[in-house]
Amino acid sequence: MKILVAEDEPEILRIYKLLLEEKGYQVISTEDGKQCLNAYKTELNKTTNGNIPFNLVILDYRMPEKNGIEVAKEILALCPAQELLMVTAYKGQLELQDQVLRKMRIIEKPFDVDELVSTITQLVSH
Repeated sequence: MKILVAEDEPEILRIYKLLLEEKGYQVISTEDGKQCLNAYKTELNKTTNGNIPFNLVILDYRMPEKNGIEVAKEILALCPAQELLMVTAYKGQLELQDQVLRKMRIIEKPFDVDELVSTITQLVSH
């Protein structure tokens, strides 16, 4: 089970990696939106028959290069069935009418680790 994480705060990225690897996931971590898209496209090119490249993509909203919404839109354009999770301190500022946001779960920072793990488990077990 593979999870792609895009998070520009090194400490939070480290927490994701440790937490998810402990749960048995293979984690690919990126530090900005552009790196995330490059990693996504690389894995997508390795798949066959239009399979999704990751069981889940976890995005931060505010990141350098491209924000989480921009990344989510590009990922969904490439692979509409991809599961997405947005983890953000800016939940209240996100425009909930945006079509992309209806396709993803959103968790607010600071997050409760148990809530995060529970949400991830639900999303990857689809």
